[in-house]
Amino acid sequence: MREIALHVLDLMENSVAAGAQRVLVRVVQNRATDQLEIAVEDDGCGLPDTVQDAAHPFFTTKPGKRTGLGLSLFREAAERAGGDLHLCASPWGGTAVRVRMRLLHIDRMPLGDLAATVGAMACTAPEVDFSCEVEVDGKKETVSTQQLRAATGQGPGQNLLVMRQMTNQIRKGLEGLGALP
Repeated sequence: MREIALHVLDLMENSVAAGAQRVLVRVVQNRATDQLEIAVEDDGCGLPDTVQDAAHPFFTTKPGKRTGLGLSLFREAAERAGGDLHLCASPWGGTAVRVRMRLLHIDRMPLGDLAATVGAMACTAPEVDFSCEVEVDGKKETVSTQQLRAATGQGPGQNLLVMRQMTNQIRKGLEGLGALP
């Protein structure tokens, strides 16, 4: 994968496949400490007791599959940029994947189009409440599909409108906060 947003997409798809009703994507950039943190948390079924094995290339919980490369590829990307990947239980009882890396590291892949990624997932899985929280140097913006539907009176049947609003608000938040690509 060539950008962080694609890794986030993979994690969000895993969350939906695990039966999550809530998925939070959090991106924190801190220029003073040269840190980039990405987290995806859900309230899905969680990982089995072999949670530490999940970041290995040949681990998967999906029946019929022999490999699961998503977490191992993201871990490698984090390590190339001076960081790491941690798996744990989320505050909601599902899974949390937290990745840290150096923000300005020469080998850090670009963030990519995070706004379109989260917006697309909001459209394809309208039954899930997706939230995106972006923090840059202590300033934070948050948007969620639940918040957008409540503010506009749009129901789950209007996925395309919610997707556009979600994408636009995340993009404005990233730009307004001065997030690095």
